[in-house]
Amino acid sequence: MATSVNSSTSSLSALSAKTGMAGLVSGLDTDSLVESLTSASRARITKSQQKIQTMEWKQAAYRNVSKTLKEFQSKYLDVLSTTNFRSTSLYNTINASSASTKISVSSTSAAMAGNITIDKITQLATNQTVTGLNSASKPLNGSAIADTAGLLTGISEGVSKSFLLKMDGQVRTITLDDAFKTLAGGTPEGFEAALQTKIDDAFGKKSTGESLINVSMAGGKLGLSASGSQLTVNALNGDNATLDYLKLTNGQTDRLTTTAALETLPLAAALDGSDVYNVKINSVDFSFSKSDSLVSIMNRINSSAAGVTMNYSSITDKFTLTSKTSGMGDNIVVDDTSGNLMESLGLFGAGSVTADGLNAELTVNNQAIVRTSNSIEVDGVKIELLETSDEAITISSKTDSTSLKDTIKSFVTDYNNMIEMMNKLAKENADSDYPPLTDDQKADMSEKEIENWELKAKVGLLQNDSILKGIASKMQSMIYGSAVSGGISLYDMGITSAGYSENGKLKIDEAKLTTALETKGSAIQELFTTEKTGIAQQLNEIINAAVKTTGAKGSRGSLIEMAGYESTLSDTENSITDSVTKTNKSITALKTKLKTEETYYWGKFSALETALQQLNSQSSILAQFSSGA
Repeated sequence: MATSVNSSTSSLSALSAKTGMAGLVSGLDTDSLVESLTSASRARITKSQQKIQTMEWKQAAYRNVSKTLKEFQSKYLDVLSTTNFRSTSLYNTINASSASTKISVSSTSAAMAGNITIDKITQLATNQTVTGLNSASKPLNGSAIADTAGLLTGISEGVSKSFLLKMDGQVRTITLDDAFKTLAGGTPEGFEAALQTKIDDAFGKKSTGESLINVSMAGGKLGLSASGSQLTVNALNGDNATLDYLKLTNGQTDRLTTTAALETLPLAAALDGSDVYNVKINSVDFSFSKSDSLVSIMNRINSSAAGVTMNYSSITDKFTLTSKTSGMGDNIVVDDTSGNLMESLGLFGAGSVTADGLNAELTVNNQAIVRTSNSIEVDGVKIELLETSDEAITISSKTDSTSLKDTIKSFVTDYNNMIEMMNKLAKENADSDYPPLTDDQKADMSEKEIENWELKAKVGLLQNDSILKGIASKMQSMIYGSAVSGGISLYDMGITSAGYSENGKLKIDEAKLTTALETKGSAIQELFTTEKTGIAQQLNEIINAAVKTTGAKGSRGSLIEMAGYESTLSDTENSITDSVTKTNKSITALKTKLKTEETYYWGKFSALETALQQLNSQSSILAQFSSGA
């Protein structure tokens, strides 16, 4: 038989108001006497502390139930779950497949067993595009006729001129030395050939023997170009003079920097100098500042309702607008309502090229079909067209209920565990012989003894709990009286009560379930998913009513209002936490009262000791007088 906690004192036995003499004259055990005289107050404090411990254990038990319900809801009733019983797609027992790599297929809940033949895929759907006709950037050319004579004059034996040339991040130093001067020969043609040789030596050539970077001196102006690559020139060690001779500038490049502001971009078709550029794309208006960067402009357009994607390719040095809608039709309409931004970028006017979108054209079961998208649906089978095909492609749809059957079995198992947990907590009996331990009691026990005691103390904390009984009752009533939709119930699926002794748990007749899945698929889908009356819909509402954590206090689930839930506002906004806070305040008041009582009794006993000491002194004096006589 367990020993009652109330039979001994708690750590409060360490008196908090010791003052005066402790039985030095009287020989009384003052500590024990004061403790005994204040035992009623101590008992009230201990009882309140035990009450708090019990409430905290109850809170943990409630939260564990909430966690179990939430996990069930997340697994079987959440829209993001692949096993969401509220989704019609879960009940699709048709598996569509094809051996062809020119299409991909998947079945929907509307699919039926059988074959579909795609006789021919004549054409794939494409998206309309608008692309710049010419390069968007200025070429890497000198601003004027290069001063080749001046440059060569400064070159002599031991004295050279150099600059840095970068191609797609690969940097080389181009050194113009005495050998270069000799090769140049003092003519523009010779200078071009000599510089071409230097650059070929620095970067190499293509496998065809052609130069990677081409040098030109058209009209005496230096030009550098590389197909599909970005070129940038920089001064070496601050030597801008060499670039000045070539009429180039430090950092000059033949591609756009998308993070740079519009007004700084070296566009081939210059902007008109406006402060603000207004654009309209597919009836959506945009306003851009000259200080806006290209990347911010593209992001705004791409995330808008204009239905297009804008990008810039550093390979082609061109901008492209691509419609997000495939198929034929005028899906991209662009206009510069003020300024010339889109025209300057090659996306409007004579400098742009439009490629119209195409429709998908195919023949299915000898029937010609035209669609605006490559994603089509035929008899409940989703088909993604990947390539054209002159050969017939067969799509086979077969019934396979194995996956759904396993999911339903898992659903029933987890449902049973959930019901069993709540019923067990509500029905187990508490043992009053095992209240929470005090600190003094724990000090005299081993960790294992404490653990075993507390396991028994936690039993029956939620005995006959109305919240748990209410949740379990609603679930069981809903399951047993499930909506009969499409002419079936859970019974027709082979799912029935496991018996009175199993307290609301379910059992499955697997053979009957398999037959139902193969013959009554659409009816099963309706039984679970019908709005308001479907089993999954109702079960989700019951769980929400218990564990909803959102909303203001008073509008949350019943379990949450009672015990709260971690990492939400309800963690501290709940009935149990309120009770714990109130009880802690009561304990503080009781401790203050206890200290006052202890002080009072210690004062009385100290006065007794003082009186006895005086009496003893007087007796001693009288004895001395008697002895002297």
